[in-house]
Amino acid sequence: MKLFPYMAAVSILCCLCSCSEKPDGPEAIRPSGGYEVIRMSDPEFIFGFEGQDKYSYCPSAILHEDGSVDMFFCGNPDNQIMVDNIWHVRIGQSGDVSEARSVLQPGTSGSWDDHHTCDPSVIEGEFRWGDETFRYAMFFLGNRYGVYYNEIGVAFSNDLASGAWKKYPEQLVCKTWQTDGDQVIGTGVYSWGVGQPSAVSLDGKGKVLLTYTTGDMSGTRVVWREADMSDVENVTMTPPRTIVQAGLYGVDGKSRDYTCNADFAVNMEEDKILMIRPVQPHPADYPSYIPVAQEIDCMNLSDFRMSKGEWTPVYRIMPSDTGFPRNHNSCLLRDSYGYIRDWENPVFYYTVSKAAPDVQASGSMHAEWTYHIYKSFLFRETI
Repeated sequence: MKLFPYMAAVSILCCLCSCSEKPDGPEAIRPSGGYEVIRMSDPEFIFGFEGQDKYSYCPSAILHEDGSVDMFFCGNPDNQIMVDNIWHVRIGQSGDVSEARSVLQPGTSGSWDDHHTCDPSVIEGEFRWGDETFRYAMFFLGNRYGVYYNEIGVAFSNDLASGAWKKYPEQLVCKTWQTDGDQVIGTGVYSWGVGQPSAVSLDGKGKVLLTYTTGDMSGTRVVWREADMSDVENVTMTPPRTIVQAGLYGVDGKSRDYTCNADFAVNMEEDKILMIRPVQPHPADYPSYIPVAQEIDCMNLSDFRMSKGEWTPVYRIMPSDTGFPRNHNSCLLRDSYGYIRDWENPVFYYTVSKAAPDVQASGSMHAEWTYHIYKSFLFRETI
């Protein structure tokens, strides 16, 4: 189960400001003399395989005009067996959730993704493959038996709720080293590879802004590329570039942070890009491989694409907000192209987990069985 957004055995090393300006203090002072603060709504349970030894995490959520949501996420089909599938539920206007359905599974034995299929990111566009043009593309992490590293694949469909996603047979993005097998960093330490994709449409058709985590000899980072997927058999991509990391700080609020496992949404009209990410480092107690906090940050999209400027923290999501000691694998609620209208008051989905002593790494006590998906939103209040 490829949960770790960093290299094996390597520790991964309340914001109240607006992205459009940086006030001197932690709260923006309005002209009226009041203080505008950002609040997080109470957590709303969305989905979990309750009463079963199964996990649900890594959501990707698409908002429709009628208020309904298609949500994809990672889960295991069989109790206590950690094999990742991608699942789908539809959330109605009233909040009712359809029965979960596995819509993308690992490939056949010997294929590049025959072990895990996880971390979905789904967008709308026009993707021609042979004689057929598909409306939706699902980017995902794949992993095969016998190796530690991950790679990125893509599948296509004309129906979000369908189980008939057509998987491209080869990797879209391969590991960064050329040799076969794992890249050994030290005794028992291997490179993580590439995965955890987040995609945004750049033109409503085949051009995509693709971001993903990379973990190799050069460290852990999120990179971005622009891809033209109009013709699936002739995809072109710009070289990977590490995202801007200025403005990102760790748990202590002072140490410079890097990031991984991030989801993105854009507002083209207002030139904004929003990111939700984990905050480092992870705690030492079990489960030490998932973080305590998530953070929403924003910056100008034009700066992001020119690799300049810095992120502005919007809100840090803490255990005091969610009621859980671990908060991880989050996504921003976006439309089918990856766009967000009200970027200043985003809706987001996140995964929670219990921690020791309530869980332990054995049998029915694994922390993974407490991975459930919740939803919250940010709002502004004058005090």
